[in-house]
Amino acid sequence: MRKIFLIALTLTAAPALAEPTRDEVMAGANRCYGIADNRAWLDCFYGSAQPMRSVLGLAPAPASQTRLVPPVGAGYGATYVAPAAHMAAAAAPPPPRERSGGFFSDIIGSTKPAASNVPMASYKFGRDRTFTVTLQNGDVYQQVESDTVFASWKKPASSYVVTVNAQGDKYALKVKGEGITYRVNKR
Repeated sequence: MRKIFLIALTLTAAPALAEPTRDEVMAGANRCYGIADNRAWLDCFYGSAQPMRSVLGLAPAPASQTRLVPPVGAGYGATYVAPAAHMAAAAAPPPPRERSGGFFSDIIGSTKPAASNVPMASYKFGRDRTFTVTLQNGDVYQQVESDTVFASWKKPASSYVVTVNAQGDKYALKVKGEGITYRVNKR
């Protein structure tokens, strides 16, 4: 029973003993921050781990690495950051990623239009009666060949106002006042 208690005490106390060493290693690595040359920075970084190598009983780091670590209060032209601040910055969560609209939104498309009430700059029809539309914002959309709805525009392009919504990897183009939805790809 006494052996189990001593083992448990040793195991729980070991991480507490390592923390000052970790802080020392991180502070040394932080002092290497201002080294411009990548190879020299890496050697300094490895040299800063020397205190932990000693605690773990590992072979010492080469002198060429340990001598690159600036003494406490010094650095290679970089502003010194206290270990606690360094660890707080490292523990800070990364900036939020652009959120997906969800599984169905990714498949069906976003509810936010890719283009909303944008006048056409030009349009042209192909031999297969499909169209290519250039909007005044510079976006170009080409009707999908498999679309069974064909446009019959005759007025000047600027008289048509378009809204485009994403639907998976395709888009739905609607011309204001028509009530027809065309399937298009963005070019």
